[in-house]
Amino acid sequence: MISEDPSVGVVIRTRDRPVFLARALASVQAQRFRNWHVVLVNDGGEPGPVEALLEPEEDGAVIAASRVTVLHLDPGVGRSAAFNRGLAALDTDFVTCLDDDDTWDPAFMEALLAFWAEAAPSVPALGGVACGVTAMIEEIVPRGAGADIRVLGSEPLPRSFQRQDFLLRPLAYACYRHDLYPVQWMLQRDLAVKAGGFPEDFDVMEDRAFMNRFLTRHNVALLDRPLARHHRRRERTTDQTRSVMMNTLDNPSYDWRRYADLARATGRMGSGAAMQGLFADLLSEVNYETSAIWQKINGEATDLRSRLNAIEARLAPLPTEPKEDQSQPGAGHVLYDIWHAFSGQQIAYPIGPHTPFAKRFILSQGFTQPGTLFFLSEGAQRFEVQIPEIRDFAAIEFSLDGLADDVAALTWHLTLYAERGFLFETALSCWVQDADGARQHQFLESHVHSCPPGRMHAVTRRFERAHLDAGEGARLSVILPRQARNFHFCSTGFVLEAS
Repeated sequence: MISEDPSVGVVIRTRDRPVFLARALASVQAQRFRNWHVVLVNDGGEPGPVEALLEPEEDGAVIAASRVTVLHLDPGVGRSAAFNRGLAALDTDFVTCLDDDDTWDPAFMEALLAFWAEAAPSVPALGGVACGVTAMIEEIVPRGAGADIRVLGSEPLPRSFQRQDFLLRPLAYACYRHDLYPVQWMLQRDLAVKAGGFPEDFDVMEDRAFMNRFLTRHNVALLDRPLARHHRRRERTTDQTRSVMMNTLDNPSYDWRRYADLARATGRMGSGAAMQGLFADLLSEVNYETSAIWQKINGEATDLRSRLNAIEARLAPLPTEPKEDQSQPGAGHVLYDIWHAFSGQQIAYPIGPHTPFAKRFILSQGFTQPGTLFFLSEGAQRFEVQIPEIRDFAAIEFSLDGLADDVAALTWHLTLYAERGFLFETALSCWVQDADGARQHQFLESHVHSCPPGRMHAVTRRFERAHLDAGEGARLSVILPRQARNFHFCSTGFVLEAS
């Protein structure tokens, strides 16, 4: 029975990751709903860094120590048992599971409790609620003896996280057609206890095994608001061991195939009601898959139409624009014009990341791959770079070294052509030194642009002296769309003016 003034328990499992833990605790502290308590389970990690986050400082601790119960487990007991220890230490109405590297929106608890109050009267056997999620990509930046977290942006969610159902479907969840992370849910604590908590013989996917059992008895309603953030490290796919900083659920060191099958619920055929529910779920899945097939066919047809349009645009003469719109739209002194710099030349060769090409240009990308090619023709007025795979980040950058030392402001005129449209960013990049003397790479004055298919697109950016003096090694950056394959960058004009 939920009280009139409901309380929320938060179980946080951690081990030697204070940089993540501080962020997770701050995420709880920022909740607009205030009747919560945290059980922090330090599963075999050093106690000192954990206790330090709770000690008062000049501006206060990360989170009030009175609102946190700390369990130091030595030796550690493993992921599942650590959650269960935290669950047993709570006496709240609801329980949540916030892994130490995940975070919440400040409205997470408030919105889910309001959603519970709205849904409970009409949803039978409602055992919990969950919200939507945003998948965040980040990287670890070493800083002295520690590290900082740099969030790079979000990444697309699998289709199983994008369904529009009001209730979490048991059969769909068991078959990975419907999914959610622990950071998304809020369950009745007593029901989570009765369901047995996380199975302690599971080393991974323990939350799935638990939720499969929970769904045999209770419904979970879904709020269509992305109030949870699931964080992933960019380097996770190359981390072959359980390193402290990179450890994630999709770490290739896990025997995920074994646990994926073991996590499926069993013993669901014990009654006519269970059979009826199973067949209803099965019918829903058939309908969902039929709809998915139609969407796939429709999407492929749309893609084919787009490809045909691109082929027609490629066969047509290259569009032209008035010269003054491409390279000389302003009245300032021209510092650099790519076609003057390479007058009468045509050059082409393979390129690699962080190695200058065409004198001042650099491809910024975190890995080397064959098939990254460069072509420049002054006669055709085409500057092209072919990149087989972009993954998390790639940028075409231009070094300003020695070019803009004495100008009051710099105006950049860039003209692009694309057979297939895309979104991109332009920015001024530089290295900035922080108060501790560490050098941090930053993008200043970043703007998003849309390059339409089959057309020229002109961009004009202006950077004041204060921007140019903000750091060292200033570059003009064209930040390319993430996760693109066989990407073709084509510029027909690149001009810098002093003003």
